Amino acid sequence: MKALHILALTLILSIMATAAPASDYVTAPPPSSFRGLEWGTKLADVPDLAPVAKAGFNNTFFRPNENLKFGEAEIISVAYYFRKDKLYRVGIAYKGRVNQFFLKDMLLQKYGPGRGVGFRYGWMWPNFSIDLSFDNEKKNGALFYTFEGTLD
Repeated sequence: MKALHILALTLILSIMATAAPASDYVTAPPPSSFRGLEWGTKLADVPDLAPVAKAGFNNTFFRPNENLKFGEAEIISVAYYFRKDKLYRVGIAYKGRVNQFFLKDMLLQKYGPGRGVGFRYGWMWPNFSIDLSFDNEKKNGALFYTFEGTLD
C-alpha cells in the first residue's frame, strides 16, 4: 500500500512538473526592435528597404546592404515582414549546424531557456515569440522574431 502511495505521489508530482513550465513565458523582456527597427515601425519610415521580388512574398522586404553576421553566426539573408504597413516579423536564413549553435547560444544567453522540440527551439512571451528551426536534411535553418500584439 505504501508503494502505491509513493507511486501515485511520484506520478502526480511528475505531471505537475511537466505541465507547469509548459505554460510559463520567458521572464527576460522580449526584444523591442531588430537592428534599430522597432516593432510597429511604418514601412514608409524605412527608406533603405527593397521589396523581395519573388511570387508569394508580398509585404516582405530586405536591405540590400544587410550585415550578414548575427552575433557569431554567418547568415544568408534577413527578411522584414510588414502587416498593415508596419513591421511585425523578421526572418533570418542561415546554413549549417555551427551557425544554428551560435544563434541558439546567443539567444540562450540573452533570454534564458526556451522550449525545444526536435530541431525547433523557441521563446514565448504574451505578445512576442522567437522561433529557431533547422532542417537536418537540407542543412539550413531559419530564425524568426514575431511581434504578435496589435499594430495600431
